[in-house]
Amino acid sequence: MKTFYLLTFLVVAFFSCKPDSKNPDKAGQPRETQDWLILTAPEEREVWGVFGNIDSTLLITTGYKIYYTQDRGNSWQESDYKPGSGVFGITSSADTLYALTAQRGYALNSIAYAVNPQFQSIDGGKTWTQSFSRRAYESIAIPRNQTKTANGLVYSIDQELTAVCTSCPNYYLETPGFKTPQGQKILLPQKHQLQSIYMDSQQRLYLSGSAAVCGGAGNISFCNGHRGVIYISKKPLP
Repeated sequence: MKTFYLLTFLVVAFFSCKPDSKNPDKAGQPRETQDWLILTAPEEREVWGVFGNIDSTLLITTGYKIYYTQDRGNSWQESDYKPGSGVFGITSSADTLYALTAQRGYALNSIAYAVNPQFQSIDGGKTWTQSFSRRAYESIAIPRNQTKTANGLVYSIDQELTAVCTSCPNYYLETPGFKTPQGQKILLPQKHQLQSIYMDSQQRLYLSGSAAVCGGAGNISFCNGHRGVIYISKKPLP
C-alpha cells in the first residue's frame, strides 16, 4: 500500500515544484565544494542519468534530450537524439552506446532499472540510430538508484518517506543524499529529487536529479530555477 501512496505523491510533488519567478534559470559555470564538483543542466529539466567520465566525455539525459560535455561542464553540446522517447539512462556494450528508453521497478528501497536499449550510438553519443540488436534488448539493463564499485561494494540513493501531515495516508519521498556500503547516510549540500547514481572507471560517484528544492511536504518549490544538477565526487570512493 505504501508503494501506491509513494507513486501517487511523487506525481503531486512533481507538479507542486514551481519555479521561483524571482530567480530565473541560469546554466551557470560548474561550482565546487570541498568534496563535490557540481554541474548544471543546459536546459530547464532535471537530469535523469549520466554516463562517461568528467575528464573526457560526460553524457547526460534530461529525459528527451541527450547532451555531452568535453570540458568538465563549462559548455554542453546537444546530440542529434530526437526520437521523442524518454531516456532513463545511457550505457555501453563494447564500442556501442545505448539509450535506455524504459524503467522497471521503482518501489521504495527496491532497485530501479533503466531498460529497453532502443537507440544506439557508435560515435560517443553525438548521433543516435535505432537499435535492432536482439542481444542488446535481452541483456542490457542498468540500475538507476544504486551503483557498484569495481570490487562489488554498493552505493545507493537514500530514499526517505515523510508523511504529508499527521494521520495522512500519503507520503512524500525525499532523497537527501546517498548511502555507503556500510549503511552510512551522506547528505548533499542541498536537497534534490535525485534520479540516478553512477560510478565511473576511476571510482568517482555521480548523483543527478532536479535543481535544489526548498520547503517540506506540501510546500515544495525550487530554490533558484529548475535546471537539474550533477554532483561528482572529487575523490575516488573506496
